[in-house]
Amino acid sequence: MLIDTLVEGLLDEAVAHRLLRHCNHTPGTTFGRRGVNYLRRSVAGFNVRSIHGAPILMLVDFMDTKEDCPPSVLSAWIPQRAPTFLVRVVVPEVESWLLADREAMANWLGISVARLPSEPEAVVDPKQVLVNLARRSRRKRIRDALVPAKGISANVGPDYVGALGEFTETVWRPQVARQNAPSLDRCLTRLCSLSP
Repeated sequence: MLIDTLVEGLLDEAVAHRLLRHCNHTPGTTFGRRGVNYLRRSVAGFNVRSIHGAPILMLVDFMDTKEDCPPSVLSAWIPQRAPTFLVRVVVPEVESWLLADREAMANWLGISVARLPSEPEAVVDPKQVLVNLARRSRRKRIRDALVPAKGISANVGPDYVGALGEFTETVWRPQVARQNAPSLDRCLTRLCSLSP
């Protein structure tokens, strides 16, 4: 089934496309990539669009929503959601889903799997955890991509999204990661239940 995506940014897009392919769907047009405020402002229009066009998968990082709990995102943002508008709240942010495939992430970073959090959805700032893990990487290419240079005010390295996008496409195993990330498990259950 062709499914469009609505996402906060480029890394979310890579994850959404990987999940769709994992469930034997075809990624269609990607909308958004302008942050959480754009999603919040545009959600009603995309809800209607999903009824008259292709279904839409929307991924939103819970920590960016300023809501009290993941279910409140749905009730506050779109109380009358169409069944073709597949809104999934990532707890707390998309990096937690990537960290949930602990073995693959450890191998990719070149560090011990024991350094990765066993419950990535309980981590307060998964992006910072990922950058800090990359600091310990034995692979210079990974460090250079993910870790910001000293004296730079950026939170991430210059190719953070590109490197993690490549990891998502070539290494990350959603079927393994879902065992450590309940929100990912719910997302995959819903996506894979749709007839391709």
